[in-house]
Amino acid sequence: MDDERALLGHLPSEFLTWLWFASERDGGTFQLGDEVGAVDVWVDDRIAFRSQEEDKPRTVLTGENPSGTPEARAALAGGRVVRELRLAIRKEDREYSVSVRGAFFDLQGAKLPGLVKAGQEEMLYERMYLYEELMFIVGGLLRKFAIERTDPAWGDTTLRAMRRWVATPPSPGGATTTSAEAPSMTSSAERRWGRGRALRRARPPRLTGEVRGL
Repeated sequence: MDDERALLGHLPSEFLTWLWFASERDGGTFQLGDEVGAVDVWVDDRIAFRSQEEDKPRTVLTGENPSGTPEARAALAGGRVVRELRLAIRKEDREYSVSVRGAFFDLQGAKLPGLVKAGQEEMLYERMYLYEELMFIVGGLLRKFAIERTDPAWGDTTLRAMRRWVATPPSPGGATTTSAEAPSMTSSAERRWGRGRALRRARPPRLTGEVRGL
């Protein structure tokens, strides 16, 4: 087990950091091919960081839009690596929430869309379908990361952009997101998405440095 964990090295943290970065770079929408299609993904209400030498989380940010706080970027700029992300995922009219963590990409605390089928057996099959769809989505995100990560241009394109993402100060009078720019979502997910994107654009942290541990 330890040998398998060692083989993964820094890739789990790289994937989680890339996922956070790409969700902001691409406006939250990921095209995951014919098998999955388009999904909206954003960091929800929890980010856990660890030092590069330890596996246990040392910094945990929770609450509404932790990814848009100065503390989150400061953790990256200070050499912390991402150990866990709580993700919100939207596929068509279905909304999921799940935590991805650790060296083996463990999925924890999954929240599935509300069931619409009647009858115990039908509800069971629907729940199985929804859980399988969530697995396909996470698998699609991993494949997208693997393609980008193994591209020879990774260091000159994505990695460089990730370093700028951490280091770039806010633009003067940063723009806010209008409701027309945000995907149509419901209830708390809609509020988190709209306010989160507006906060990230209007008040990005003033930090210098670079992504470390990648």
